[in-house]
Amino acid sequence: MNKIYGVLVIFAFAGLMIPTSAMQVEAASDLDYMLKIAQNAKHYIKQNIDELESSNIQDWKDRSAVLDIYDQSSYKIDQLSTAIKKGDVKSSRELFISSMGNLKQISLMLNQIAANQPISKTEMENKVLVDYTQTIKRYEMNIKKQMQFSDRLGANIDFIEIENLLALAKQNMVNGQNEKAKQVLDKIATKGTKIQKTLISIHEENKIIKAQALAERYIDRINSLIVQAKNFGLLDYVKQLETTKIHLVSANSTSQITKNVRIIITINNDITQANRNNLQQVDVDEIRLSQTQRITAELNQLETKAKLLHSDAIGSNKALYYVEKALSIIDNVRNNLDDSERKTNSKLQQIDQLLSIAEKIVQEST
Repeated sequence: MNKIYGVLVIFAFAGLMIPTSAMQVEAASDLDYMLKIAQNAKHYIKQNIDELESSNIQDWKDRSAVLDIYDQSSYKIDQLSTAIKKGDVKSSRELFISSMGNLKQISLMLNQIAANQPISKTEMENKVLVDYTQTIKRYEMNIKKQMQFSDRLGANIDFIEIENLLALAKQNMVNGQNEKAKQVLDKIATKGTKIQKTLISIHEENKIIKAQALAERYIDRINSLIVQAKNFGLLDYVKQLETTKIHLVSANSTSQITKNVRIIITINNDITQANRNNLQQVDVDEIRLSQTQRITAELNQLETKAKLLHSDAIGSNKALYYVEKALSIIDNVRNNLDDSERKTNSKLQQIDQLLSIAEKIVQEST
């Protein structure tokens, strides 16, 4: 009977593996296959319960519990059938896993009753053939990643011991020594955890070293920014930079260094913008100065011309009118050099026209 129960346990677990790996496709045939597995497992369990009922074993221990769990699994399988008919994939999968778990539990209890001896945790685990192949593959992949990480860091970590353990675990699996393979894998896990902690520690140290080197480079930049801020009269920025410099020198973590570097970058951008604004203002002032010089030069020429015409226009009231009006506008322009270029140019043109009229009148009268 133990042999039958052992086969059943393996069969049940094979069914449990299907929905979590191969049966990800939500096809009707896959759901029907789940129902078939569950019904077959239920059929085998019922046969073994009936066989035990008709055996010479009297007064089962946990008989009531076995029957209660069987009723639960039977109910869940009926629910599974209903869920499959409705196309409810999620509920079908959950009911399948739950019902198969119940049947597995019954199988173990029946083995215990048949043997008429308590079953230990280790024996319960041994009822199921444990395959550590996937675990070995995962550990092998993790070790390769650690080796690559170690090379990038220049950590010079010795991986010979853990590689030998991995080879031993593989050999144990080939020889069917699953328990020994598990023991070796436990050692690999412990060794791998220590290596990972070492790599993380070295990585953090390298980050701090790089960050400190960066901080040293920014000290010179801070000094330069302080000078610029003082030149532009940005005293608030001067104070911030001096405080940041102190924090940067005393920083002992990458987060602190990064925080202060960001402050420096922000202040640098602000000072750069202030400098750009000042340069633009200088350009405007230079343009204004150039414009004033041009206008003054033109006014001087027009004024000289007007004074000469004024002497020639004596005796001609009409000519004098235009000359004196031109001289009046010349005084107005000279007193309002901040006027817009367009407005000033218009007045200069008016002065020139007035003097031309006066000059023509003088010429005609002569």
